[in-house]
Amino acid sequence: MGTHRFQRLSREDLPGGFPPLPRPSRKAALLRLLRRVHAWVGLGGAAFGLLFGLTGFLLNHRGVMKIEAGQIQERKVVVEFAEAPASPEILARDLAARFNVPMSRVKWLIKAGRPGRMGGAPVKVAEQWTVAFLGHAHFALATYTPGNRTVELEQKDASFVQTLKRLHKGDGGQVGWILLTDAFAGALVFLTLSGALLWTRLAGPKLLAAGLAIGGLLAAVLVASRAW
Repeated sequence: MGTHRFQRLSREDLPGGFPPLPRPSRKAALLRLLRRVHAWVGLGGAAFGLLFGLTGFLLNHRGVMKIEAGQIQERKVVVEFAEAPASPEILARDLAARFNVPMSRVKWLIKAGRPGRMGGAPVKVAEQWTVAFLGHAHFALATYTPGNRTVELEQKDASFVQTLKRLHKGDGGQVGWILLTDAFAGALVFLTLSGALLWTRLAGPKLLAAGLAIGGLLAAVLVASRAW
């Protein structure tokens, strides 16, 4: 068989020629970019969406449907000191060292003493220091009266379901989780706006889109107002 040679032809070499292909408009290019970003953001937030959706369902129907809400095991521990702590920070560092908890998960608060009454007689409620050990599955709270050499520590261990619920509500206050949930909240706003633009294809029935959006908002306000 003979050898066939192929030569690349330009558009001008073709018989009769062809009109030049139209360049995509800026609107079409923006629409393609928006679709890609919308898809990637949605995929990235899928795990968070599943977590918040399932736990939100549990929280929303835990009373009516008698859904098992999980358990939190509680136990109290009395910690003794060689000498009374001089400040809430010293108390927090001592407890954190004893229970091997990083200081990034420890917060303390001073509750000032105030006058009160007991049995008709005026009394003064002593100042109290509270030290909180933050966490989603394991957390604790210590209450201390200055001058004492003991402090009562209430430890709590959450079950798997309770841990998911605490993650949903943001209980625990860990910075990393707060940043992730803030990012997910921003992603939801972006997905809502970009989804509305993609639905109308940037030039669709805007009146219908506005009607759906306003109708959904009015329905949410109406349902919420019945609980006010």
